[in-house]
Amino acid sequence: MTTLSNGNQQARIELKIQEDNEYMSEDIETRKSTIMIDTKNNNTRNATTTERLIVAKNLAVSPILPPSSTIPRDLWTNKVEFLLSVIGYVVDLGNVWRFPYTCYENGGGAFLIPYMIFLCVLGIPMLYLELFLGQFYHCGNITLWGRIAPSMKGIGIASFLIVTAVTLFYTTIIAHAVFYLFASFREIMPWSLCTHSWNTPLCSERLRKEPLNNQTIQEIHFNQTLSYINQSKISSAEEYYNIYMLGINRSRGLTDLGYIKIDLLFCLVSIFILMYLCIYRGVKSTGKAVYITAILPYIVLIILLIQGFTLKGSQNGIEYFVKPTFEKLKNPKVWYSAANQIFFTLGSGLSVLTTYGSYNISTNNCYYDALIAVIANFAASFLAGFVVFSALGHMSWRLNKDVKTVVESGSSLSFIAYPEILATFKYPAFFSILFFLMVINLGLDSDFGGLEAMYTALSDEYFLLKRHRKFGMFIMCCILIIACLPTVTHGGNYVVQYLDKFSTGPALMLVVMMEAIAVSWVYGINNIVYDIQLHLGFEPNYFFRFTWKILCPLIVTLLMIFSLISSDKLTYGNYLYPSWSIIFGWCFNMALILPIPIVIIYVFIRYFDSEKSLKEQIYSLFVPTITKQRLKRQLEKRHTCIV
Repeated sequence: MTTLSNGNQQARIELKIQEDNEYMSEDIETRKSTIMIDTKNNNTRNATTTERLIVAKNLAVSPILPPSSTIPRDLWTNKVEFLLSVIGYVVDLGNVWRFPYTCYENGGGAFLIPYMIFLCVLGIPMLYLELFLGQFYHCGNITLWGRIAPSMKGIGIASFLIVTAVTLFYTTIIAHAVFYLFASFREIMPWSLCTHSWNTPLCSERLRKEPLNNQTIQEIHFNQTLSYINQSKISSAEEYYNIYMLGINRSRGLTDLGYIKIDLLFCLVSIFILMYLCIYRGVKSTGKAVYITAILPYIVLIILLIQGFTLKGSQNGIEYFVKPTFEKLKNPKVWYSAANQIFFTLGSGLSVLTTYGSYNISTNNCYYDALIAVIANFAASFLAGFVVFSALGHMSWRLNKDVKTVVESGSSLSFIAYPEILATFKYPAFFSILFFLMVINLGLDSDFGGLEAMYTALSDEYFLLKRHRKFGMFIMCCILIIACLPTVTHGGNYVVQYLDKFSTGPALMLVVMMEAIAVSWVYGINNIVYDIQLHLGFEPNYFFRFTWKILCPLIVTLLMIFSLISSDKLTYGNYLYPSWSIIFGWCFNMALILPIPIVIIYVFIRYFDSEKSLKEQIYSLFVPTITKQRLKRQLEKRHTCIV
């Protein structure tokens, strides 16, 4: 790679431009172009695309962006930091608390068949595409889609809104883990006992005693706030989570969230402070943090797995996890669950992958990066499955129940079932601290990506934010803390589940579908193939071309339709969300993607030409910024470029 000096010295670089079968169909003799590079004046106004590529390799600027965008961009210190950041992002809480239950519920080992299929046809191609787009354009998500085609800029704005909404509830979940981490520094775990003032007469230390006989009691109501309960006993861990930490018994639902819990607010603020300290300098500081946040979860999972294998009854749980039930593969819901798991665990469409890629040199081999990230994601999911089900098998043994009666997922697994099991270990404090450190680190990696994607998208649009990153990032964190306040009230978990339901779903699916369409149909599949060949040195095979152009949009469209028609009533425990909240939630979900049609209409009005027909006007909306003809003309030019 050519190195550009900082002095006035001029360097002559010889570049051999070869014929391209797609773009250079005429019999043009292969020739050499001499490029004069004056590194004193960073000006690429008259540079061709190929000539700008020389500069892009050295200064990490896009070879096709205008001069205003050619300010040297921060780069990852090394490849390891970039890979760890991507792995940390794609391996999140969903791998621990969603994949094991989804696998068990949809056929156990047989579920891996549709899972692996969708990993190949949906996960790897979209991960590969987003990483390349980021390092090719070297800009945030909003600017990136505007560069592909001005009418496509709404994709970046919609992605920005969605990742903001996700960050709000995701950070609150990490705050819950911080609360549990602080509570773990004691000899006996507080959620294992029923002797506290907040415990009710129904409290049961079920894992500390012999199995209790089922006794049905009459319906009761705590302070007129808890939903009616019609069950035998409530575990001490469940009361600790719902009554002590959340205080949800003081809330009536969305219409009466109660007051802010100061202890949860403290945990929330501490998380934002930690994230700010880790990312305020950009990828330079984030890259150092991921050495801990991305690697620690794997170490903890291995420790918990070894401990789980020593527990009585663990083999029963593992058998439930891996035992294949091939009959379930006939059910379309199983295939939907596999595609849905792949879709959300890899985080496509949230602009994080394109943002991380934008801090790479344009010639980085992102294809292998995508493969490594997907393999790490699968390994973490499968490892977490063994960890979770070995522990649940032990719980079923202690309770003298079938494994399927104790299986949990989501927050119930991370904050009720698994902590309850940890309390029975020989060294409960040690294992509890390890577990919640793992949960915190899994969440932090994802939040690092979310915050970086949000700020990069804004700073690449508004240069002032780029010049004052430390202050700008501080203001953004403060705004997010204020926006998170409803999630740390007594009824905050009602808000968390509400945002979890309506901040992604069809809206995020539509964004990913539009990404594939914008690249394959608007920009052109041949153009993106040429760009990849020009930068990476090899062309993506026909499988990727077919996947980006046909398969990905088709699969995501089917996912979106299935999610809409199979949507169940939204509940939290025994609380049923009111009808008005469901209507408002879907309106909120649709509002997140409104920027897509709004930008298209805006571009149509702004560039309206009365001399053109309506058909020509509509066609012009979807003409890419860099066309094949323009690339061809630029490649055929030979002139001196002052960089």
